[in-house]
Amino acid sequence: MDQQTTTNTESLTPTKSHETGRHLQLEHTAFSCPFTTKLNVSVISALREDLVVHIKSGDDDLGNHTIQYVGNYSCSFCEKVGGHTLFYGYFWWGSKFQSLDLFNKAISDKLALNADREHSYWFVKPEGFFVNNIPSGGGQFIKGWD
Repeated sequence: MDQQTTTNTESLTPTKSHETGRHLQLEHTAFSCPFTTKLNVSVISALREDLVVHIKSGDDDLGNHTIQYVGNYSCSFCEKVGGHTLFYGYFWWGSKFQSLDLFNKAISDKLALNADREHSYWFVKPEGFFVNNIPSGGGQFIKGWD
């Protein structure tokens, strides 16, 4: 899919992924962010049933995506000048629902403690939502299901 450029200097591009053995490889479509940092967000499902996710920002709507067990959905975008980037998601798992911010200053600060704030991997599990800056399957617990 082609890169989309919005009027607020954010750029989006979906990414493809595939699993090789036990390692998840994400293939990010090439584009650059000349004035800000390129940020990559991946949502990885550890749920046995399908997970439906709808990812948005103030300017972009990436639509609904169904993620199967150990599948993922990823996107890349340019950070807003001034660092006020916000991407959030709505999640449906069976009869359960949750909404949460996938990227904002607080999440960026948590990831920076681990030395890489440019990649965030969200692991969705029966217990809730965990974020990490490496695709290890662990991460910091952020929020449970409602």
